[in-house]
Amino acid sequence: MFSTILFPVDLSGTTERMFCAVRELVGAGAGEVVLFHVVEKREAEADPGAVEYARGVLDDWSRTLEAAGTPAVRSEVAVGTPWMEIVDRASRDHVSVILMGSRPTAMLRRTFLGNETENVLHQSDCPVLILKLNLIEPVDEATCTLAKERLLKRVLFATDFSADSERCIPFVEQMARAHPEDLIVVHIQDLRTLGYVSAPQMEEFNRRDARRLMELKQRFAARGYAKVTPILKTGNAISELLAIIAATDPTLVVMGAKGRSNAAAIMLGGVSETVVHAADSHVLVVR
Repeated sequence: MFSTILFPVDLSGTTERMFCAVRELVGAGAGEVVLFHVVEKREAEADPGAVEYARGVLDDWSRTLEAAGTPAVRSEVAVGTPWMEIVDRASRDHVSVILMGSRPTAMLRRTFLGNETENVLHQSDCPVLILKLNLIEPVDEATCTLAKERLLKRVLFATDFSADSERCIPFVEQMARAHPEDLIVVHIQDLRTLGYVSAPQMEEFNRRDARRLMELKQRFAARGYAKVTPILKTGNAISELLAIIAATDPTLVVMGAKGRSNAAAIMLGGVSETVVHAADSHVLVVR
């Protein structure tokens, strides 16, 4: 669940655009936020004051988050390769989630996350929450804003009932504390892997998974969600899920890093990989 949030930051105005999402997570019960900045080694060697300057900026931001009601805020500065330091810090201290921002560009608004975010997403062994950022003209980092103004207004939980999907459930349950308007729980009968089954078998799969979705609906409703909508579809999991996301316009998509058929522990599954890059929604990828 959201207990300790590792929030790697740069020193641009983009970071401050993400504070509203941090405050929502605090409202959902997050207990500690760790602001973490990595000064690249060459920069630290070229400018001896770079580390101290970063510490000063992070101290100011810590006070801002504390004043907004964050229970505990710490700030740390490291020297090294950013994504490596982030992954190592998260693993060493067993943080509950890493909060990363996307890095849109004029040419790649919908598909580009940024090298550091991509590396953390693929190499970290803990959940990663990616906040999608949009550009406001003129093209400049300082003119980025969140693609979705709210983080927890409308949550979509995509499940294939795999182990990674099960690990999403405590996060979704905790989000109820922030009082989202609704929760959409989606399961796709993926014909990429079920194309061989007979019609009677598919009917049985549908009955079983419709029952599972209803059990999840009841579970989440008991946690405080005012509206829970289960959706069961059959088709290509990627295209069907993207269509549902486009139709329902969630502010946050929650999904496992890989499905049942993906055996490589450090690789993202095809569905989650595509959603992370193609959806305008913020995305929480859980391992």
